[in-house]
Amino acid sequence: MPQRTLPSTADAEETPRLHWAALVFTIATMLSAAVVGLTASDHFTRLTMAASVMGCIALWQTLRDPVVMVGLTVVILGAVLGWGLNFYDRIWWYDDFAHFTFSLVSTMGIARLLLHKYRAESAALLLVALWLSWLGIGSLWEIGEWTSDQLQATHHSRGYADTMADMMLNSAGSAIGIWIYWTWLRTPADRATVLPRSDAAR
Repeated sequence: MPQRTLPSTADAEETPRLHWAALVFTIATMLSAAVVGLTASDHFTRLTMAASVMGCIALWQTLRDPVVMVGLTVVILGAVLGWGLNFYDRIWWYDDFAHFTFSLVSTMGIARLLLHKYRAESAALLLVALWLSWLGIGSLWEIGEWTSDQLQATHHSRGYADTMADMMLNSAGSAIGIWIYWTWLRTPADRATVLPRSDAAR
């Protein structure tokens, strides 16, 4: 079973700075999300936009990881375009693109945030747990869309076929994101999460 590990003092002392271009991009996206949330006609959109803005601020204050911040900002921008500029209705493939891309980027961000805090006998255990965690988040999103449709007559969830397609795209995007992260983007701390065979056998 995965076990918690404490972050090192060196990691806690690092305070990477966000490049000015990425900082401008992040601030502009958060302001756009705030505008979309304030002008939205349903609670689901307001809630998700507010959570996005607060999430960005909280992560930057506590973590200050440029990779996670830029990834999260890209996801928020996609939602802003989908709801704020009505891309979900105007572009037939945008919803599919969003589910796949958001899952890919978000899973890599979660891996960067959490993977180094756990240990397991093999990398496969950690990566499968990460993949299943994202599927759980995707399920909560679909439940939120359905609930909004029932309570406020919105059209976020567009039937069984659309929900199943969204879940499959979430699964595929997350799996590819995990593969990309573990193959090219993992850190030394991530590599240390896999226990040596001698320790795993104890």
